[in-house]
Amino acid sequence: MQWKNSQPDFVVDISGYNEIRVKAILAYSSQFYNPGSKEPETPIASKNFLESLNYRAQDLGRLIGKDFAEGFTVERYLAVNSLGDLL
Repeated sequence: MQWKNSQPDFVVDISGYNEIRVKAILAYSSQFYNPGSKEPETPIASKNFLESLNYRAQDLGRLIGKDFAEGFTVERYLAVNSLGDLL
């Protein structure tokens, strides 16, 4: 979802977990922006990657009335036991 401008099939509220999510992503520090690095720049090693990561989560959150959300796509239909499971 990160690099494609596609619409998710569903989104999940991650408001209580966004900081943990960002810390987990940044645990792989050698993969991200480092002003002293001599390595070639990649999409995730660009200076604005983290900013775009948060922006996307905030934008998806806005769609469901939450602070942050993560979007997902599905290859087949989701099944639930009851409509209450969707709340």
